[in-house]
Amino acid sequence: MSDLEQLRADCLLAEKFWGRSMAGLTAITYREKGEAAFLDTWFQTLRSHQNVHYLNGLKKLGIGENESPAVKACKYHYLTNQMGGLKMEYIEESPKKCWIRYLAPMWTYSGIAMLAMPAHTRRTMSRAWHPRNGELMGCDRLQYVRTKTIMEGDPYDEGYWIEHDRPLAPEETLLFKTEIRTPEFDPAKAPKLDPEIWPEERLYKARPKFGGGYLSRMTTVLLAKFGLDSTSYIMGQTMRCLAIQYIHELKDDQGIEGSDVQSVADIFAGILRACRQDFTVERISPTRTRIVLRNYKPFDWELPEKIRDSLFEFQRMGARVLNGRLRVTRSVEPEFGPVASEAWDFEDTGRWLW
Repeated sequence: MSDLEQLRADCLLAEKFWGRSMAGLTAITYREKGEAAFLDTWFQTLRSHQNVHYLNGLKKLGIGENESPAVKACKYHYLTNQMGGLKMEYIEESPKKCWIRYLAPMWTYSGIAMLAMPAHTRRTMSRAWHPRNGELMGCDRLQYVRTKTIMEGDPYDEGYWIEHDRPLAPEETLLFKTEIRTPEFDPAKAPKLDPEIWPEERLYKARPKFGGGYLSRMTTVLLAKFGLDSTSYIMGQTMRCLAIQYIHELKDDQGIEGSDVQSVADIFAGILRACRQDFTVERISPTRTRIVLRNYKPFDWELPEKIRDSLFEFQRMGARVLNGRLRVTRSVEPEFGPVASEAWDFEDTGRWLW
């Protein structure tokens, strides 16, 4: 496998792991806290993410200052979501009216979960971000019109930005309006990133940051909303359930065949490598392997120890699913205060533990 092929495989693995972790957090929040809390968590996550990334993202993507507000907003959503792994369509009807489509399967709820989430989830997500683009760009004439919603039985999420000839009141910047017939997508006319600025390697590296950024931001929202104990419970349940559901898939993604202690440690080491973590693997004996982790991407802030331990539920449950003879433990350095490193020990006890 070439270096570029390895990079691609790693980035797709990291995207899957962080993306499903973020989606799992929303699903467990819905299960444990109810629909109102679930929708508000989405709203706050998207709104805070937009505050940090939208204007800077326009510059990074090379979207020109001379573009109209409708086109700039549309290009941003088309290019950023496409970079994150979503299937998108873009139709520039005029400089003042530009359409966007998010195609199935949904990136967040790609499987049967889409059928179980509240149907108006996507409406909440639209309210959080799309109508506010004009405000952030200093254009009080820009409106987002939502025309189709996939979770309500439409073939895709669809809408358009339109620039009016007058200033809009805040309540006018978003409109839900069903339109049966809408323009056809022409891939040849869709915007493209400059390959000199965005070579293939950079695009691969950007892909997992999409889900990782939302995972980090959503964790801060949950902590502010529910506090440390409830957030730790939600995180722990999320990681346990993800391990039960996906550990075999993540193992297969890496081409690992065995379930012995070394192979199980290699699965988790492979995920760490894909997520560009700072770690080492120590083969202490034929029956014991240790991983020492010195950072914790995608969290670029001091993650509470209780949350870090909840995240480790993925390793605890994943190892148990794969091999019931393995004992998996976690220790941190220093014992008190901010964590500088943590050690994961995988030991084959030679007997069934459960």
